[in-house]
Amino acid sequence: MILGVLILVSVSGIAQAAPFSNIRYQPSAFADDVTIIEAVDEPRNATPSGEQVLRMAGPSNGPESLDPAFSRDLSSAFLIRQIFRGLTRLDADLNPVPEVADRIEISADGLTYTFHIRENATFQSGRPINADDVVFSLSRAVNPVTAGGDTSYLGGPTFLSDIRGFSAVIAGESEALSGVTAIDAATVQIVLSAPRSTFLMKLASAPGSIVDPDDVAKGGEWWRAPNGSGPFSIQKWRPDDMMILARYDDFFAGSPPLELVEIRLGANALQSFNLYQADQIEIDSVNSSGVDRVLAEESGLNKEVTVTPLFAVDYIALRTDSEPLNDPDIRRALQLAFPRDKVATVSYDGHVETAQGLIPTGMLGREWNVDWPEYDLVAAKAAIAASSYGSAENVPPIQIYISGYSGAESLRDSIEDQLGLRIEVINLEWPEFITGLANHSFPAHELYWGADYPDPESLLWTLFGTGLPDNYVGYSNPELDGLLSQAALEQDPALRAEIYARAQQVLVDDAVIIPLFYDVSYTLQKPYVKGLELTALGILRLDSVWLEH
Repeated sequence: MILGVLILVSVSGIAQAAPFSNIRYQPSAFADDVTIIEAVDEPRNATPSGEQVLRMAGPSNGPESLDPAFSRDLSSAFLIRQIFRGLTRLDADLNPVPEVADRIEISADGLTYTFHIRENATFQSGRPINADDVVFSLSRAVNPVTAGGDTSYLGGPTFLSDIRGFSAVIAGESEALSGVTAIDAATVQIVLSAPRSTFLMKLASAPGSIVDPDDVAKGGEWWRAPNGSGPFSIQKWRPDDMMILARYDDFFAGSPPLELVEIRLGANALQSFNLYQADQIEIDSVNSSGVDRVLAEESGLNKEVTVTPLFAVDYIALRTDSEPLNDPDIRRALQLAFPRDKVATVSYDGHVETAQGLIPTGMLGREWNVDWPEYDLVAAKAAIAASSYGSAENVPPIQIYISGYSGAESLRDSIEDQLGLRIEVINLEWPEFITGLANHSFPAHELYWGADYPDPESLLWTLFGTGLPDNYVGYSNPELDGLLSQAALEQDPALRAEIYARAQQVLVDDAVIIPLFYDVSYTLQKPYVKGLELTALGILRLDSVWLEH
């Protein structure tokens, strides 16, 4: 998922204890060839004291909407997760676990999932959540009508396309997913078009949230004061100033210890480090320019910092059907002549990790070795000579679109100096950049992408699978598609990892990507903030947090 302009939500770190019942699943049990996943209430000991008001800095722009169906950036997704919940969620260890559901049954062929809704799961109005609400919510999240016919605004297709009937809905041939059925008021059955090992992870996404159909029927910006399904409701929302979330006492997993969450927005969220030092917020994400200062022992803050690699990558993507990048020799010359490691070591002072490929280190618990072409100016010049253009002066300017990133500018300076190729870096405002990506209108772009779920599929398939909405360069390669389809069927993580490694190598060999760095978070947290679950996907929820003043 694209990372928006959010200061705090992208942070992550070491998972800590949650304060109350933390829903986890037992190891898969088998009965009549059916896999059963049950929620297990795991008691936690929270000791809140003093005022339970957590203050934090949110996005300086937006959010434009808190409708789960439109969730396409990390900042909106974070807020949506506090207000709405779905059948599953990712726990502190990034395992998909039952949430609104308390029992999941998976058929032996991996196609049919049966979800049993918790008896005490309610919307914030007190109305019980039922199976019809789930059917409505999932279908709505992929229905073009929801977005006035423009599916590029929807987040649902990225996560829910595995469900049977998706193609008919997205094509406007049906209003509801045929694969989602209400068996009775408390039971939902979801049938997939093909087995997908990551389905429960994707169902935990913000677009998989359950919304109240009566709420949506109000029309307009109903999501400004929604009847949510999550642990917090919107008490107050002043755009470009403040959002205040209030706990929902009857939340099915237990009343959150925090009474209020105050989230600064817009200009009110700027200079967050100063706000943290002035004790006006309790959590902050340190940018790369401030890391050395904060980590220094004399700062007095070094013991309040958590350092954690994120499942996020910054990379440059190149189209294969746009001149001059449709010539593979030109793409290969860019790979050969750009010292990628300089972005991490020089531009970011070593506070991020040099990217070896698209898949971040640690995903599936391993490193991802890539056979990357060594820096070689002689080979790069030979590639240009072997291209259809024959020499650098005949190559048209290469346009790379960005929104505030610096890697492409480093590539421009290096390539123009060493090879004589002309590169134009075009910096757009974020809304214009997002629109251009969605319309697939850029010949090349630099993008920071935070994984939505802890599997390489969330990068390889989402960004480069043929015909997918987030494949912003329109890339299509049957070999890559075949490998990723094979990985989707494979349940053994080790075997899937081998397939993903081969798929990633296809992108490198085809010179479609220039990976720059894997992000690392530096999170400041006041000592009295307890129970905050910090993950490689960022902060996912706040209902586990309490304060000890």
